[in-house]
Amino acid sequence: MKAKKSLGQNFLVDQNIVSRIVNSVSPTKDELVLEIGPGHGALTEMLMERAGWVVAVELDDELANELQNKFSESNLTIILADILAIDINELINKELDLHPHLKKKIRVVANLPYYISTAILTKLIASRMAIRDMTLMLQKEVAERIASPPSNKDYGILSVLAQIYSQTKILFPVKSGSFRPIPKVDSAILQLEVYAKPLAEVVDDDLLVKILQGAFSQRRKTILNSLKSVASQVHPQLLTEHIIDLLRLANITPQRRAETLNCQEFAQLTKEVYKYLEARVN
Repeated sequence: MKAKKSLGQNFLVDQNIVSRIVNSVSPTKDELVLEIGPGHGALTEMLMERAGWVVAVELDDELANELQNKFSESNLTIILADILAIDINELINKELDLHPHLKKKIRVVANLPYYISTAILTKLIASRMAIRDMTLMLQKEVAERIASPPSNKDYGILSVLAQIYSQTKILFPVKSGSFRPIPKVDSAILQLEVYAKPLAEVVDDDLLVKILQGAFSQRRKTILNSLKSVASQVHPQLLTEHIIDLLRLANITPQRRAETLNCQEFAQLTKEVYKYLEARVN
């Protein structure tokens, strides 16, 4: 079957890479694996051999039918759907109800299309309470950005969101020649092992995201000026004249740039903004 450009399809064909990915996950017979974008089933088949059950979410109806025919009698559920349109927690709960002997924390494996990798990762992080870890094939630059430490040019919104909730590391690179058709960029395998307890307490996930978007909206500016310029977008009740006080309450020097703040500092800033907004409402 010819790859569809509109769906960003590049199929993994290198069996050595397939083996390395599955060995990195190393699922057991009492675990459920959620695979996103199974394609022709290169990873799916090996995951089925190792895991108790595999749920594969595929957007392409031709590929979904191909997988259904290929693995008709097996420990596999194929769901024809857009992962971005699915309630992941609802899907996980449904599958675990059908297979009560499996562990309640699932494993996620995905070969993510480059154009929607950020959106999918953000959605997975939002469903992290039901996930043990995620092993993701991403564009190399995206993986490096997510795993980047503070005070690095690649450090940004995704870095904070991933690292505050999970131990994040790049396992190994994957050359473009491992796919058909061959993409123009190399990939990397990124693994996110979800913490039992976040690196820092986040009082409001949505507010954290808005603060991160504001803080990194103008990277050359100080954190003070970046947040001042988008205060009303963070929250209609957030007044620009109070931002300097909120930064100081969070023990953040207003003249610093966003890329120098670590996860704990962003969490503390979110907490101070949350308390400020609560006080204004009440």
